[in-house]
Amino acid sequence: MKYIRLTLPHDVIAPASVITTGRLLNIQLLPDETILQLSLVHADPDALLAALETVDRPEQLAYEVVETQQDHWYVYQHCQPTAQALTLLQLFNDHQLMIMFPVIFDDTGCTIEIIGRESDVQNGFDALPDDVRQQTSIERVSEYSPQTTTPSSTLTKRQREVLDAAVTVGYYDVPRRGTATEVAAALGCAPSTASEHLRKIEARVLSAIAAK
Repeated sequence: MKYIRLTLPHDVIAPASVITTGRLLNIQLLPDETILQLSLVHADPDALLAALETVDRPEQLAYEVVETQQDHWYVYQHCQPTAQALTLLQLFNDHQLMIMFPVIFDDTGCTIEIIGRESDVQNGFDALPDDVRQQTSIERVSEYSPQTTTPSSTLTKRQREVLDAAVTVGYYDVPRRGTATEVAAALGCAPSTASEHLRKIEARVLSAIAAK
């Protein structure tokens, strides 16, 4: 069994998302080629409802929201996918590929984990439309095992390097001994770049933990 993790643009897998950060908890392609999806997002309620009311591409057929805690919302949507998203979901079905939820959304795009037989994974990737493949970053390919989906497995190779450097300099010690500047020095990058990496690492790992 093969495992592959991809990062794609936000609208490729969940075209009716009204926010670009959060977790897609499930998505289902219906026989009429519409989709059902359930997301968990952190948003101001007024802004969230306003966005839901103004979604017009893809066409939104129905939605409901349920608050779980302050400013965290489950968003259920029935909508018409874009042609790109429909093609991708049909491709997963045709090649017997399974999406492992949640799909993580952040400002880098959406990170999706897929498992399937080795030949199906390869054939499915080869069948991606050119425009989707050009926008897709392969983060990891490996044999599938339960350890594949630990919180740290959601990180890219570069993010794992940043995390290792942060741990080495004591950035996550209590009390904190290292700084983002020291992390940057260890990596040979600008402090602002290191800080941005650290922020994305924390967002991805905490989202993965919260989804368990």
